[in-house]
Amino acid sequence: MGATPEVGAPPDADAAAAAEAARAAQPLWALLPPSARARYVRRAAVAMLDELDELADVLADEAGWPCTHLVVSELLPAVRGLHALADEGPAALADRRLSSRAAVWRRSVSIQAPAGVIGLAGPSASPWHEPALEAAAALLAGNGVLLAAGPAAAAQRLRGVFLRAGIPGELIVPVRDAGAVCDRVTRLAPPTRMGTLLVLRGAPRAAVVDAAVWAAFAGSGRHAAAAGRLIVSRTAAPGLAEAIAEQAAKLRVGDPRDPATDVGLVAPTVTTSRAAFDSPPPGPVLAIVEAANDDEAISLASTGGRDGVVSVWTADRERGERIARSLPAAAVWVGRHAVPAPAVPDRLARHVAPRRLETRSRRAPAAMRLPTTQDVVEIQGALAEARHGRESRRWPALRKGVAALLRAARRQR
Repeated sequence: MGATPEVGAPPDADAAAAAEAARAAQPLWALLPPSARARYVRRAAVAMLDELDELADVLADEAGWPCTHLVVSELLPAVRGLHALADEGPAALADRRLSSRAAVWRRSVSIQAPAGVIGLAGPSASPWHEPALEAAAALLAGNGVLLAAGPAAAAQRLRGVFLRAGIPGELIVPVRDAGAVCDRVTRLAPPTRMGTLLVLRGAPRAAVVDAAVWAAFAGSGRHAAAAGRLIVSRTAAPGLAEAIAEQAAKLRVGDPRDPATDVGLVAPTVTTSRAAFDSPPPGPVLAIVEAANDDEAISLASTGGRDGVVSVWTADRERGERIARSLPAAAVWVGRHAVPAPAVPDRLARHVAPRRLETRSRRAPAAMRLPTTQDVVEIQGALAEARHGRESRRWPALRKGVAALLRAARRQR
């Protein structure tokens, strides 16, 4: 597939030249079966683990997140995600039969073909996890990748991880802007709305406090599931705002590279301001509003829009699931607050071009042809009535179809 460039390829590499090189190498890469490409993805996970601490320091400098949070919430989940892609990806990329197995004369399948050269564009709320998994998914699907998402140093280090896994350098190149030269662009934009915690009757108080502090202040309040709002029913957890503020005050603010740091150079804030609740400011700020009852709390949580995440906290899990289904949010959890991540087939679907392939037996009767005779019309109509029509009309239709078939056969003599 050509010579592999050095790991330190500049992040502002000419996008057109990079796309041309990727387009030249991609067809040969796509010839490998998905199971073979999956082996490279597993090797990338190993390479990532090999330099875990160094990557955490680089990302701490770039993103300003504490290195401890980066390891737990970005790097290790990326390792697990790469293995999930390698384990489940080949099956998700396999041909899918479309025709019935009872079809005698033809076989129709859906092929998950590579899209070509994929551009990954940012900015992403995740400095490593999402760019790494999207790049891996695009490569696993048989594409080349131009990486224009996330911090520049992180993109360069991500490329190095894939190169050490053995993936040709032409297939993944950091660039400043990939949109105009790619066959497809996948955008890793951060959510436009902060997440919400909805605390209802019977909610486990201690678990809510821990979840709220993590959701609001981890990653300096800028991660993909960052929460800026907490809605609590009046009788659900009295004194909850004070308990969260007390725990937030214990967080250590400092140098992101210092393992003792909880929040990087920005002090966490807990407020009961309605203005901050209606328009949560960026950064580590949690606005808490008390609702009169559960119904009012659910109504408030429903105003967040679909581009946000919500966690529902209640003693009754089944009730929590019913409420979760009614909320207009991109992702909803019951009893936890976490980072949303698409399933492997959904992630891979962003990077393939489904195509239909149909083959017919050489002994199959002629398909559509002109001129269309009345016998053909009657035969096709009889088959449709026999398979899908009313029961009272099936036998008459079959008799009519057989008669048409016999007439057509006599004409062929």
